[in-house]
Amino acid sequence: MASIGKSQRTLGKTSSLDAMEQEIHNQVEDLPAFARELGKHDRFRDLDPSSMIFTGSGDSLASSLFAHYLSQMQALAADPYELQLHPKVAKNKTLFITSISGKTRTNMQLAKRVRGLAKKRVAITANPESPLAKECDDVIRLRYESLGILTSGTASFSASILAVASLIRRLPKLDSLPVVERRAAEWARGLRVHPRGRFLFVGSGTGYALAMYAAFKIHEVLGLSAQYQLTEQLGHSQLFSLQEKSDNLLFLSPSPDKKTSEVFRVLSKNGFHAYLLKGSTADPILAALQVMFCLQRLALYLGRKMGLRECAFLTNKKRLALSSRLIY
Repeated sequence: MASIGKSQRTLGKTSSLDAMEQEIHNQVEDLPAFARELGKHDRFRDLDPSSMIFTGSGDSLASSLFAHYLSQMQALAADPYELQLHPKVAKNKTLFITSISGKTRTNMQLAKRVRGLAKKRVAITANPESPLAKECDDVIRLRYESLGILTSGTASFSASILAVASLIRRLPKLDSLPVVERRAAEWARGLRVHPRGRFLFVGSGTGYALAMYAAFKIHEVLGLSAQYQLTEQLGHSQLFSLQEKSDNLLFLSPSPDKKTSEVFRVLSKNGFHAYLLKGSTADPILAALQVMFCLQRLALYLGRKMGLRECAFLTNKKRLALSSRLIY
């Protein structure tokens, strides 16, 4: 969730779904500006990816996995609680902790746990005054326009993607994003989703990181069941639980991925309700943004189609309070 802590509330008459739509659209201008700002920072430019660890929870774990795969698996990505259990992994490494709010309890505990052990602890956050930012040795500030309304994470995730990607390689030009957003909206409207089917997002490499993110959007926006899976693992067990005619299988291939395309082709020929979403550029970062826009637009479009005004996670107050208790 694009949360900044317990105190944030939905404001005014703008619904959380309206806010989500506006944040998606704002990315067209916000992301190029943020990419230019990131390009000016050189304090991490000479780091070897093998000396980096990325961590975070929810969307931030998905962005950490993106960095892991973008680095050709040289940089480590891990759950922050699991890293707490094995703090020596961080010895002499630069630890990047992504947290939009900078208030997540487990991230704070991890930062303190590896103090004096990690070479450097860097908070990637939208809140430079947060407890996490103050505990860490350095901060990369996420910049994007927010309406101040609690909604499912969109601009926060894309900014995180750019931030971690900039630590691995040079960012591409993002002047094509207006076209990317328009095509993503058209793609989402044209997708034929079974109304009673579950969702399964499948991918390899950066596609797997985006599959995780996509499942989270279905959970938060629609309140429906969604899972994510590595391409190779699908046929080993999960295949036997899928419903051919109703489950919605989306195969994500931002970069050329023969395995994902082949598994999609085989399942489609055998009667499964499957779609393949591919990037249309050789640059892995821009390709990931293309797929990401589609996934964001898909969750938004389905929410509108269901007649929702608010993201599902906001309508269950008891469950939302429980979530805050677990996170903060």
